[in-house]
Amino acid sequence: MAHIVPNLLLARLRRMPLTPENRETPEPRPSDKTDADDGTYHPNPIDIVVVRIMLTRSVKLPPDLVDAIFDYAEYWAHSTNAIDYQAEQQEPLRIYGSSRTEDKFLLRSYPVGLTGIKGQDTLSKELAYDTQEATPLPREKDCDAKYFAKLAKYPTPRLLNPVRKVVYKIKSHDQGWAGGDYGDKGTYKASWTWFEAGLEKFDAAQTSDAQSTRNVPQETPKSDSSALPVRALRAVYPHIERLPKSDDENKENEDDNESQPEAKYKYVHPLEGQPEWEIQRNLRATGDWQEHVVTWSYLDDIKADSDAGKALEDQGRGRATGDGSFVRSLVLGDVITIWGKARFPAWVNNVDSVKVEVYWAV
Repeated sequence: MAHIVPNLLLARLRRMPLTPENRETPEPRPSDKTDADDGTYHPNPIDIVVVRIMLTRSVKLPPDLVDAIFDYAEYWAHSTNAIDYQAEQQEPLRIYGSSRTEDKFLLRSYPVGLTGIKGQDTLSKELAYDTQEATPLPREKDCDAKYFAKLAKYPTPRLLNPVRKVVYKIKSHDQGWAGGDYGDKGTYKASWTWFEAGLEKFDAAQTSDAQSTRNVPQETPKSDSSALPVRALRAVYPHIERLPKSDDENKENEDDNESQPEAKYKYVHPLEGQPEWEIQRNLRATGDWQEHVVTWSYLDDIKADSDAGKALEDQGRGRATGDGSFVRSLVLGDVITIWGKARFPAWVNNVDSVKVEVYWAV
């Protein structure tokens, strides 16, 4: 069987485009999701399987040892989703405290285990998935792992909890001034602009109904409905609650008992940042752009009430985000979201760009 491995590699090499050595690397487009900026090689799922075959069949290494080697080398598959507001709309996004949009949905990841979604061949479709807030509706039945495995034309994770790390890259700043204690200026204390993570899952009943186009932009044709539409997403966090019925609706129910209007829901956003979901705060009263790179790893083991947890808080992070439990709990098909926050009048969260990278073992 060992002779099969070189043949597989040769076949892959023959399919690779030949690039002249003197050819310059093209500049990334505004919405480009490649990782050319860090110069790091990122294998795709097929690359990982080919190397696994080489090590297990040719070198005769035990599969468990190969898994350990891959984890040590961080030889993982990954997905990238990003939004650059300066490039897309020629100005930063501004989130104003005490406004209707003080809790702003910014970005979502691809489902865990998928490096992309089939059918996103235009920028408008890509942004419709990445940046469109899902309608708050109660969860019913989550899609199982088999559904997502069928969508991929490459190997999907074998483990129940395959995610190894989540990397957030955020460029932002607040309004640049604030009253109160001047000693807090330039620190993360009493900062009322920040970013939180969220979690969504796909509803099985909604993904099977390709005819519905709710939550899809009007300019998107119905025939372009994705196998994973935004309308099928259900939030685990932020939580949702049912809206009370209006007086008009109650009167209608009295007039016609058979007519039951569809229940409406809303997202629940607490006043303060939640320590287990808070990604990063902006420096208080600092108008210069800040670039934060925050990594949540499956190996993290920092207790929220420990000195290390307090150190996370001093760095502008949620002190309960360092225990690794969120990353270790993710399963195939889970979707990570990012929300921008601002509280109280005069506080403004200025957002230049947001990026999320999800890494998982194959």
